[in-house]
Amino acid sequence: MRHKRGGSANLRSRKVNWHGEADPARLQDARASRLGELAKQKSKLARVSRPGEVAGCTSEQARRTCEAEK
Repeated sequence: MRHKRGGSANLRSRKVNWHGEADPARLQDARASRLGELAKQKSKLARVSRPGEVAGCTSEQARRTCEAEK
């Protein structure tokens, strides 16, 4: 079964050259693309979680923990 060009990052990272060996350039491109996607997700999560951290420090123990981290 042949796959169309493109597809998911997982399939792109498994592309092989015409010798049947993994193509290092394609593997590196797929890894870089995936790392970029993960970095974007991480920065989004960091922005979303900041307000929650302040609001989440309501109990006495949580308040002390939050103050100690600052």
